[in-house]
Amino acid sequence: MEELMERFLKIQSEYFRRRQLLFILDLISLFSILYAIFVIFQVEYFLKAIVDVRIPINIIQPILAFIIAIIGAYLLHRNDHKINMTLLIENKYPEMKEKLRTAYDNISETNVIVDSLKSLVSSGLTIVSASTLLSTTVVVTKIIVVVIFVSGAAFISFNADKYAIPVDTLTSISETITGKPEDSTNLTIDMVGNPEDIEKAQASGGGNIFAKPKIASIEGRNIDLTIYGGEGPGFEVRDVSQTRDQFTKSAAFPVDVLGSNVSDGGFSDLMKKTETDKKLIQDYAVERSKI
Repeated sequence: MEELMERFLKIQSEYFRRRQLLFILDLISLFSILYAIFVIFQVEYFLKAIVDVRIPINIIQPILAFIIAIIGAYLLHRNDHKINMTLLIENKYPEMKEKLRTAYDNISETNVIVDSLKSLVSSGLTIVSASTLLSTTVVVTKIIVVVIFVSGAAFISFNADKYAIPVDTLTSISETITGKPEDSTNLTIDMVGNPEDIEKAQASGGGNIFAKPKIASIEGRNIDLTIYGGEGPGFEVRDVSQTRDQFTKSAAFPVDVLGSNVSDGGFSDLMKKTETDKKLIQDYAVERSKI
């Protein structure tokens, strides 16, 4: 029993040491990638805007990349401890199929059949190697990838001025995504009211006037008062018609009071009457006004 457990635990220990090496290699790879991305996208510039601490920004940037890399490596290897070694060995060595699990499950039992099985499994474990369970090729490939990533991150870091995206470009992209505040000179003001109010709006610098036509009601009649946009102290009048809304002009001189009975209401006839008739008409008008 002791010989079987000793060999099994030795294989398990070697295997998980290789898994830990893969964890470290993945951690270094993720850190190199993240640090290179931070340098290219000028994360240091954004950290200066949002972080107000005494620690230098050039130290915070690699620390942040390392923390994220640890989280990523942990997520990649979070199920390593759940690996079933007996199933893994049996999959790699079909001749030990069912035998290893049976011997491991009955490790504390003692009889002729179980002891014979344990001895058979123990001798079979001598050919089991951790390098077979986790291929050396995989480890070597990971090491090569890490060297490439670390070299690339170092090269970009030492040539940040050449490979980093300019701050102006990043600011422009950020404004495009988040939306740029509108300029106050391009506001749309819908104004209806007295000309004095419009002049006040122009004087206060509120911006251009882009108003839709409005219908103002004056003395019960709907009149189409169209207000057009303009700039500066005055307004630009568009679509002026010479034939619309024509008015009847009055005479250049007033009608002769004594020349028309229609216009003077009979005043000329009254002037032709005698003084007695005028007095009588006057008294009659006064009495009528008292009724």
